[in-house]
Amino acid sequence: MAVSEGVEGVEGVVRAEARVVPPAVAARLASLRARKDAGLVGRTAVVPVWLSRTDHARAHEACHAAAGLWNQTVTWLRGQWTAGERPGKEDVRRFVTSLPSEVRPFHAHTAQAVAYDLWDAVATSRANRAQGLKARAPWREKKYRPLSFTATFGWRVTPEGRLALSLGRGRGRIVLPMPHVISRDGRPVSAASWGEIRLCWDRNARSWSLHVAYSAPGDALPGPAVGRPTVTVAIDEGIINPMTFAAPLPDGSMSVLVINGRGGRAAKRQRNKTVAKLTSRMARCKNGSRKHRRLLAAKKKIEAKTERRLHDVDHQVTAKAEKFTREVHAAWTKHHREISGPDAIVGVRLVAGDVRGIERNTNTKRRASRSTRQQLSQWSRGRQDDFLQYKTGLVLEHISEAYSSQTCPLCNERTKVRGREYVCRNITCGFRLHRDAVGGVNIQALAVNDGQFRPDPDLRVEVMYRRAQPGWSPLQRSLHAYHQDVLGRSGTGAGREARRSAPNRATRSITAGVAVVPSPRGDSTDQTDGTTTLAGAGRTPVHAT
Repeated sequence: MAVSEGVEGVEGVVRAEARVVPPAVAARLASLRARKDAGLVGRTAVVPVWLSRTDHARAHEACHAAAGLWNQTVTWLRGQWTAGERPGKEDVRRFVTSLPSEVRPFHAHTAQAVAYDLWDAVATSRANRAQGLKARAPWREKKYRPLSFTATFGWRVTPEGRLALSLGRGRGRIVLPMPHVISRDGRPVSAASWGEIRLCWDRNARSWSLHVAYSAPGDALPGPAVGRPTVTVAIDEGIINPMTFAAPLPDGSMSVLVINGRGGRAAKRQRNKTVAKLTSRMARCKNGSRKHRRLLAAKKKIEAKTERRLHDVDHQVTAKAEKFTREVHAAWTKHHREISGPDAIVGVRLVAGDVRGIERNTNTKRRASRSTRQQLSQWSRGRQDDFLQYKTGLVLEHISEAYSSQTCPLCNERTKVRGREYVCRNITCGFRLHRDAVGGVNIQALAVNDGQFRPDPDLRVEVMYRRAQPGWSPLQRSLHAYHQDVLGRSGTGAGREARRSAPNRATRSITAGVAVVPSPRGDSTDQTDGTTTLAGAGRTPVHAT
């Protein structure tokens, strides 16, 4: 058993106090220290799995029991606080392990994970209150909780090559096919590198998944440090464009990346309309009826499908953000190594405009229209911030972004504009730029100038626009237009379909009742007698019926 010595001074008297560390905690600390010394970081892979009827029933009962254990521990902990006691993390663990086995019908390590999760929630609430945020210690009753299985104790690989999840001595195991875990760089991760595994249930998708923790070589960017050159990358977060990045380059220009979030907004809009329609139909049904159950299942299905799509959109946004940040870091590293030598290290500082809390209580404060309040409430800004910190290994700072989208970076003149383009009202300046790009440039200036706007008459801005998800290529647009012409959904008589898809539709031409395959933008096409020379798009004219 590990023992650590502590020295405490009270009124000039110094005494030594021995603190006993449990063997499990000492082993865990030693493992974390060894992983840190080896340069490894923790990652999590989500793998969908299918359970048999027997295993599904076992997991279902265990998840309900884990929620009951959480509720009982919360009641005990709040009772201790009311009595004036101050229990610690190990006190919570000891209370959980002292309960009879009927209350915790699963592995002992799974019960300990419930205690540690509860204490982590308490520590998070205290940290949030210390920062001035409104937070409350755990109090809500739960009905379902995921199951945690530790390595070599909670889960094992059977001789047949299957994954066995233990529910404790004397209880049946949950046996699954061996999941395939793939790292971020596309390489398979062996079971020897796995850590804790969590079995989670998605109530909307009605499916199980394994959250597998594993160790991988760290690829975090170096952060700012004393005596180290640092480049500041600013982020202007928004609903239309989720993230706009601005960072200086060694040549003196300001590089700006605007990431468009059209795909995410379209998914939310479709979900909102479908859910509203289903909810209206459910209101006219009797609760528990067959039709009510069918409508409820359809509602959960569309919510699960949209959540998967939005989760992918957030990953796509942060992947492009990470790539931009690493490119800026690589440019500055090359620049400083040419000056100071090959051992120069450049730190990266991530700074975002502080819009935290803007999505809270939108219904009670009534600060905007109904549609705007809905967009604010459904904004996934927090998840995107977490993904970006996870991928870059940096800590995201927040500063005030007041007037950042109204102030001209060249002359400091404030102009409140409508629309997406910023035009300075100063006649002698006339600066013109994308509105979100102006916000990103100003946030970068605020971060490096201690919160003060500093005009830069020699500012040179290079703006790049990227979609969160890959769009259609010119050939895909042409083929889509070709099939729309064949089906008669485009042209002058298409009506609503033609108006809706006009901005994204390639140029079409109809000659003498013949649908002609259009050419992509920028390609030369020789249209003679209803034919085209577009390579790969089909050169035979299709006659309309």
